[in-house]
Amino acid sequence: MIVDDPNSHFVFVYHPEIYYGKRYTVYDGRPMTNGEVLENWGKWIILGELASLEKLAAELNSYVERESIPVIKYDREPPRNLGIDECVMMVYCDKRCRETVWAILESHGVKLKAWVSEKETMEMWSPGGFLLERWIESKNLDENQALAVREDARVRLGSVFERPEEIFSPWTQ
Repeated sequence: MIVDDPNSHFVFVYHPEIYYGKRYTVYDGRPMTNGEVLENWGKWIILGELASLEKLAAELNSYVERESIPVIKYDREPPRNLGIDECVMMVYCDKRCRETVWAILESHGVKLKAWVSEKETMEMWSPGGFLLERWIESKNLDENQALAVREDARVRLGSVFERPEEIFSPWTQ
């Protein structure tokens, strides 16, 4: 199910039951803990023009609905404020399944193989992390606003790192 809310920076491809509380961070039939997500969850990164990513999302939708791919999201427009001139698609999965997911992507013409773990991503969006600091700079925030953004990131992401035994809950984007 492709979810294209014009108020969001991202377009999502979800299993329809996500709206009824079904989790997509699942491995071997059970929800993953924060620690398991940090250890095993990640995404294949695909760069391209919006039209090509929309076409790919439509092709991959059936894999998400069959749960061969847990979830996908992609930019509505390039995140130039992060120094990227193309739209980014993120195809999420557990690293223990990533080669199976890669084979699906490759069968749909994806050539560039780039994997990023969720732990790496969270570190880049943590206070002092490359992506968070670049985002703050691009928004021309004053020091108090920047401190508030860093504190929000510290609280959100810190809970994942500090409570590895809890079931992972993604945040709204």
